[in-house]
Amino acid sequence: MNKEKMRHILSNRILQIILRLIVGGTFIYASIGKIADPVSFAKAINNYQMLPEFTVNFLGVFIPYLEFITGTFLIIGLFKKGSSLIIIVSLILFTIGLLQAYIRGLSINCGCFSLDPSTKSEILIRIIQDIFLLLFTFIILLYSKTKKIELNNKESENVNQQRI
Repeated sequence: MNKEKMRHILSNRILQIILRLIVGGTFIYASIGKIADPVSFAKAINNYQMLPEFTVNFLGVFIPYLEFITGTFLIIGLFKKGSSLIIIVSLILFTIGLLQAYIRGLSINCGCFSLDPSTKSEILIRIIQDIFLLLFTFIILLYSKTKKIELNNKESENVNQQRI
C-alpha cells in the first residue's frame, strides 16, 4: 500500500471520529472513579513505589481532571492536536509505570479503571491496551484535519483599518 493511500485511509473523517471516541471515551471513563475518590487514586499511585510521596496527593487530584478534560476535548474535536499530545505523554508515562511494576513483580491494582485495592490488575493486558491507545492517539495527532480560521484579504484589511 502506498503512502498516499495510507494517508487517505488514516485521515478518513469516520475513522478519526471512531478513534477519538475510543481514546477520549477511555480517558473519560478512567477519570470518573478517580475524580469521585482522589484519596484511593493517590493510594493506587503510591503503590507503584516510584514517585516521591509529596507528589502523590497532587497527582491523585490532577491526573483525573487532566484525563477528563483531554478526553472530552478529543471527543468534541476541540484542541485535537494538543489533547492528543497530552494523552500521548500520559500514556507513555502510564506505560513506564506499568512496566516497572511488572518487572519488579508488584501485585497491585493499577488504578486505571478500578480503585478497589483487593482487585489486582492484569498489568500485561493494561500495557497492551496502552500501546493500542498510543497507536490510535498517534494516528489522531498525525492525520486529523484541523480547521484553520482565516480571514480573507478584505476582512483582514477591515480589521487592520479598525485598529488604526
